[in-house]
Amino acid sequence: MASLRSIFLFSVRLFFVTAVSSPIAAQRQTETEIVFVHAPDGGAPWPVEDIYIMDAESRNVKSLTNDGHSHNPAWSPDGKRLLFVHDSELHSGKPSREEKQFESHHPVELYVMDRDGGNRHLLRRMEPVIYSAAWSPDGKTLAVSAVIEAAANRRQSPDEPVHAGLFLLPADAQGEPRLLFQDALTPAWSPDGTKLAFSLERPRGQWAVHVANSDGSDDVRLTEPPLLAGSPAWSPDGKLLAYDQFIGSRDQGIFVMEADGSHKRQFATGSNRSCDHPSWSSDGKQLVFSCHSVSVPCGMGVSSVGTRLPECETQDLPHFAV
Repeated sequence: MASLRSIFLFSVRLFFVTAVSSPIAAQRQTETEIVFVHAPDGGAPWPVEDIYIMDAESRNVKSLTNDGHSHNPAWSPDGKRLLFVHDSELHSGKPSREEKQFESHHPVELYVMDRDGGNRHLLRRMEPVIYSAAWSPDGKTLAVSAVIEAAANRRQSPDEPVHAGLFLLPADAQGEPRLLFQDALTPAWSPDGTKLAFSLERPRGQWAVHVANSDGSDDVRLTEPPLLAGSPAWSPDGKLLAYDQFIGSRDQGIFVMEADGSHKRQFATGSNRSCDHPSWSSDGKQLVFSCHSVSVPCGMGVSSVGTRLPECETQDLPHFAV
């Protein structure tokens, strides 16, 4: 299957396999399954993204959505459901600066579906944008990175940047979102549910990995800006955090550190390659993450007018047995 980006399953023996983009790993019996986002043909409307599932050997690939506007999947604690972000039209009625053909596609809806793609239903709309969301280990709370309309309306002028916030919601997504942190993205719950890791922009333009108690107290910065680190992921035993970090101006690598920020070490990178969004296998022995070439300006492999960039089609790396 042609891919626009590459996912790597990276073991402690430094073997890996490739697949496609934006991975999340989970365990079912003795088989590891990977949920990922893929733009299958780069066709309009842009971006065309759907959620897929496959096993750790890049086999049994199955699409779970087929609307072209579903992304950012996150497993439920029991592995039976998937939380994800869906693009839809804005209901606020406010004019958009985007071109007319893109006005109806905004990441504003939180959806849940069964792991086979069935029983899909809307949890909540949050305008003007949802970035990502994650279930707490007890399944009772959602950590959501978003910009909500109330925050956008507090801006002094239309040109003032809109700041993302890290919010908590009940698992049914009802009630008012409770703000924990401004300028925060990519929330990840610790296995025991007592802490949240996230990337925080402070000062403007400089991102670092932080950890805090799940009530927002005791915020601790674990990486030093301006290294632009983010997308933290807890190991199943809660002792380690994997994250991505820029190396130089373009290359991005995968790093692992102790949960207190000590003993940072680099696990994966390469010249002219950008790797991000790590996730652990359920036994804690492997990492899965996505990579793409930065030698050509391919981004996600789809141009702004909805056509696939041909340079990206040749960037797949070799397959290795795990």
